[in-house]
Amino acid sequence: MGLLEPWHIIIILIMLSCFVLFPVWGYNAGSKRTIGPVGGLLLGFFLGIIGIIIVYCTSTVTQPPFYNFPNQSSADELKKYKQLLDSGAITEAEYNAQKAKILNS
Repeated sequence: MGLLEPWHIIIILIMLSCFVLFPVWGYNAGSKRTIGPVGGLLLGFFLGIIGIIIVYCTSTVTQPPFYNFPNQSSADELKKYKQLLDSGAITEAEYNAQKAKILNS
């Protein structure tokens, strides 16, 4: 009979996987949620699967859009189309159609 029986090794592996698996899982899941990666790591470490469930119950982080164009007002759009009309890029009929569309919206 050796120092470590096979079932001792299995128990040690299960315990180590719980102390590594759940914190890493919590860290990864928390980084995509409002709780944050450190919160997910701590919950996974101290509470195990219950902590992971808590992490998944939090809301996800919404990424802001990559571009941040300001909203154009109706006056800005009309000015843009007027400049296109004056430069000859569009016809007066096209300008009037866009103008009606902008003013009716």
